[in-house]
Amino acid sequence: MAGLLALACFALLAVASCTGGSAGTTIPIVTNPAQVQVNHTAASNAIDLLNYYRSLGSLDLVTTDSDLCKGCQLHANYLSGNSVSLNAVGLKAHTETPGTAGYTVAGAKAGQNSVIYEGVTATQAVSNWMQTLYHRLGMMDPNLKRVGFGSQGGYQVMDIGQGRLRGMLAHDSISLFPWPGMTNVPGYYVREIPHPIASDNDIGIPITVEFFGLRGISIDQPIVKLYDVTHGRQLAAYVQFPGHPFLQQWDLAQLIAIIPQSPLPGGSVIKVEVNAFVDGGPFTTEWQFTTR
Repeated sequence: MAGLLALACFALLAVASCTGGSAGTTIPIVTNPAQVQVNHTAASNAIDLLNYYRSLGSLDLVTTDSDLCKGCQLHANYLSGNSVSLNAVGLKAHTETPGTAGYTVAGAKAGQNSVIYEGVTATQAVSNWMQTLYHRLGMMDPNLKRVGFGSQGGYQVMDIGQGRLRGMLAHDSISLFPWPGMTNVPGYYVREIPHPIASDNDIGIPITVEFFGLRGISIDQPIVKLYDVTHGRQLAAYVQFPGHPFLQQWDLAQLIAIIPQSPLPGGSVIKVEVNAFVDGGPFTTEWQFTTR
């Protein structure tokens, strides 16, 4: 079943909730970072899948950071030990309350820098994040170098915030997703909180143009066209760009987001055309991918 997801923000943070799926191995809950037992199998499986998606775009693979994994495990322990319902608490799933059972400084920091899922396996969480808008943002950043992962009782926590190159170390780059030439792309969107298109519950997988690097850029007047090449037709889509967000509280400066108004047709070549002014000059990109 597609889950219900909720989102918070460090640069971008996500909470996900979904029923179904195997919780995997239960790890003893401790609060001492030096003693916490990380679910290494879940972490390896999740990070391997993240790296698979990154490899499709020829990005450097991220490495597993043992300290970040401990923080993620502590936060997963906290959520599980307190029976936190992500559907009920939404963005508060990123926080830990001092004095509450299982609270740790490392776990709280991980919670503020992680995407979180409840009720699915580690790999299902990664697959579903890739079919959202807000949750996926930043996961294909070339400046993301290290990640952590924790799993406890059906809670999946991946730190994608602390292991980035920042400041003068960050490289300017553009990531398109789904990647150019990517195949077997699911055409549908996995619902999240906040849901980007309040008036439409039947939308397609979000398509994104993300700008990364040291400096901020201006993005103006994008003209976006989306085509189903296989069936020879143009597809209707919602478009977000700086100053024109889907949701006012999620006006993101380095993003052009395209959401098909219906799930993309299966077995089809999809063509995306984007023309805009970036930093006052013309920007044009065009690519194709194929749906499953």
